[in-house]
Amino acid sequence: MKFQLSLTTFLILLFSCSGIEKSNITFAGNIKNNTESIVKVSNYKSSLSEEIEIDSSGNFNGSFLIDKEGYYYFQIGRSYTTVFFSPNNKVFVDIDADSFFQKISYSGTLQKENNYNVSKSKLRSKLVGDAKEYFVVPLDEFLSKIDNTKRQLLQLLESNTQLNEKTKAIERKIIHYEYLQAYNNYQKFYSYHKKVNADLPADYYEPVINMDLNDDEMFRYSRAYRNLVVENFRLSSKKALAENEQIDIIDFVEGQIKKMNSQDIKEQFTSMLIRQMKQSNSNIDRDYIRIDSLLTTKRMKDKLLLRYRSAKENTSGAVAVDFNYENFEGGRTSLKDLSGKIVYIDVWATWCGPCIKEMPALKELVDYYQGKDIEFVSVSIDSEKDYQKWRKMVPEKNVGGIQLYDPEGLNSSFMKSFSVSLIPRFMMIDRQGKIITAHAPRPSSENIKAFIDSHLNDNKPKVVKFKTS
Repeated sequence: MKFQLSLTTFLILLFSCSGIEKSNITFAGNIKNNTESIVKVSNYKSSLSEEIEIDSSGNFNGSFLIDKEGYYYFQIGRSYTTVFFSPNNKVFVDIDADSFFQKISYSGTLQKENNYNVSKSKLRSKLVGDAKEYFVVPLDEFLSKIDNTKRQLLQLLESNTQLNEKTKAIERKIIHYEYLQAYNNYQKFYSYHKKVNADLPADYYEPVINMDLNDDEMFRYSRAYRNLVVENFRLSSKKALAENEQIDIIDFVEGQIKKMNSQDIKEQFTSMLIRQMKQSNSNIDRDYIRIDSLLTTKRMKDKLLLRYRSAKENTSGAVAVDFNYENFEGGRTSLKDLSGKIVYIDVWATWCGPCIKEMPALKELVDYYQGKDIEFVSVSIDSEKDYQKWRKMVPEKNVGGIQLYDPEGLNSSFMKSFSVSLIPRFMMIDRQGKIITAHAPRPSSENIKAFIDSHLNDNKPKVVKFKTS
């Protein structure tokens, strides 16, 4: 919502029977070289979502309710960072939008905490440098690097005479979990760039598997800790299911959350089960009921229901929801317009690096299947302010195929029907307008041509039916 609280609205919010005592935080500042109209403010669990208007001089000023101190997020355009909030305080920030992360400074009652966070981010950026050069090295060299990074960050913290001991204690733990997150990410970076897995000790991931899953304070303060909760789920569930074939993934989660005291951490851990709502799950109806009983928040229950419905509706053979998008070449194109042909759909955006990385392989497919009974359709979900970037990138990349623009992005009926939340995303529709798969192989996949050929050679009657939203 746009931030314009009347006194009446403020009082209603202040005295609402939420069961949680909330207090105001004032967030204001000036943005030099600004081209945006709003500052977006949110928290780690998306229960806070505020928009503060920016005036023509780059100034913004708003107050809203928070229940706990900790790190929050604010976003201006595509740039975002953390900011420390504590109830009944005032935070002021000065930013140069042309150098968002380098030219940012705080004043107000929480300037010590926030300016420390800025200096820490700058030091980390300097120490890490190019991520590929930092991560894609022999293991001994990598471990030496992250040890040095942790040591220098701790030196910066301990040399700060303005922070109190309570804040320093929290920041020490944050630095530890940021170190552990980097440690955990080594294999991901190494295998991505080297195309082979690094040779790691058998117990390499034990520090993540054995991490403390009851630190509610860190869950609120540290993004690295929250990410590691997810990694703990991935690693510990794989280990547990390999050791005991008598349990399933839901049994495992039920057992783990009984050991947890933090409701937020329980919900985060349990929410990882939402991915069980997929077409290939033969027990999807039973699992939906079991998972729903474990979730406690309306937001996660709604997310589970959406994925459940999408999986039920988008099974192979179900009729696809139609779309009607702007065509780069002019006019509009609907899925119905492509009737009688197989349709391979790529959902992407100009800001998505992995999407752009797939473009050479997609172009190769477009050229390879030219004149065949298949259309390659790329649908951009760029925001309206990035519309011109889309118009510029399409001819630059020259992928070919049909280039479409969806101004509603992930909120359009077509995207919602397929539960698109991450991109790039690929799906394929048959000649009859029915879903072949909601998760097609990527253009760069080794089996992509065999996959397409198997359906091109499946000549079915060209009776086309489309489902409207």
